[in-house]
Amino acid sequence: MNTQDQILRGYSVLKALKGNIPKYFEVSERWVSEFHTAIEKLEKATGLDLAEFRFDPRDLGKSVASSSSLTGEVKYREGLWCKRDLLMQKLDAVLGYFTGLQTGQNRQIGFRSPK
Repeated sequence: MNTQDQILRGYSVLKALKGNIPKYFEVSERWVSEFHTAIEKLEKATGLDLAEFRFDPRDLGKSVASSSSLTGEVKYREGLWCKRDLLMQKLDAVLGYFTGLQTGQNRQIGFRSPK
């Protein structure tokens, strides 16, 4: 497969993830894995270092399923979880980055004073 095809595939996966993430406070590690797979595909196709868009292992953790204030017992859901808003922020960041790259325009970033 050619480079442009691989870029389009990775970008498409990221767009699909963004549009289909469950609207819960936390999402399972599976969503992060899909995100990282798309990032890896984009890195290979472009030769760019996209490490800053990846999740830090500390961003994933246990998710409380239930707790009892009487006994102090806490039960956790299986697997690791991350906050949905963090995944959305990372998706927005990497999609925005690639949108900027694809425009091919010399855009000025930042604030400009009124003329």
